Amino acid sequence: MAKFQFAIGSVHLYYYPARIIIESGNVCNLRCPLCPTGQRDVSAKKGLLSFSDFKRFIDEIGKNLVLIRLYNWGEPLLNKDFVKMVEYANGKKIAVKMSTNLSLPIEDSQAEALIKASLQKIYVSCDGASNSTYSTYHIDGDYDKVISNMKLLLEKKKRLKNRYTEIIWLFHVFRHNEHEIGKAKEMAKGIGIKLVINKMRTDMGKEIFETAEKSIERDSKWLPVNPEYNIFNMAEKKPKTRFSCDLLWSETVINWDGSILPCCSVYSETHSFGNIKEDSFKNIWNNEKYVSARNEVLGRKNNTETVCHICKVNGYLYL
Repeated sequence: MAKFQFAIGSVHLYYYPARIIIESGNVCNLRCPLCPTGQRDVSAKKGLLSFSDFKRFIDEIGKNLVLIRLYNWGEPLLNKDFVKMVEYANGKKIAVKMSTNLSLPIEDSQAEALIKASLQKIYVSCDGASNSTYSTYHIDGDYDKVISNMKLLLEKKKRLKNRYTEIIWLFHVFRHNEHEIGKAKEMAKGIGIKLVINKMRTDMGKEIFETAEKSIERDSKWLPVNPEYNIFNMAEKKPKTRFSCDLLWSETVINWDGSILPCCSVYSETHSFGNIKEDSFKNIWNNEKYVSARNEVLGRKNNTETVCHICKVNGYLYL
């Protein structure tokens, strides 16, 4: 539906997105240098999603949902109601994915609850195969705790005979860790976990507000030397691939405070398209900002400039 509506240029949509992001909170125990939460950026209000708000969001738009990514700008396991939210979504037959740094202490009972909650996927962000490499980016993280927690979740998954939940080790390639890709592959095989090698992003709070050239200039020290793992053409100082964006037709983001944002790369509620705690999603999904943003992406004249205009001008860098 979404791809068809995008292809024919519809800007007023008469369906809700089937896949959405709901932010469980925008606080984190780590201080990753390229993440605005890790930088302790104060341009966004900080907090955790309440279960009552989550339930309200789902009750309003859940009929159309098939998937929720229950994370965005924070560590989901800091939210004491996280498992309860997953269970509620599962009761509505909605699949849930999470991404975690898995660096917090996890009790045996917590690990069992996570596996019993039947998450579709648990992504574990661990960008290193040794403590020294890991701690270069995951500042304040505990590498040994991450590895032991991975093993604990895998053990619980096996014991509980959970064949549904997939546990995935995400290894983002930076300059300081690209030499450990082979070691990470060996470790993952030994642990029995799926390893996914990802390309890094430059400063995630700034990327859509600037050109690729500016991002490269500021964050070049993080970019891997091997071009296979670099999203940029370093000689031309531009992304290797240009995209058109159909996210305004296919998904939405609900921040912990109810702010509606067009995609996961917009950090602050300053750029919100509305608030689901103050207005219905039905009204927000086709309001002036959403319609103007869709027209902007399609190259049509519109009267309201949104964050999508800025992102488009800069070449959809986050994609």
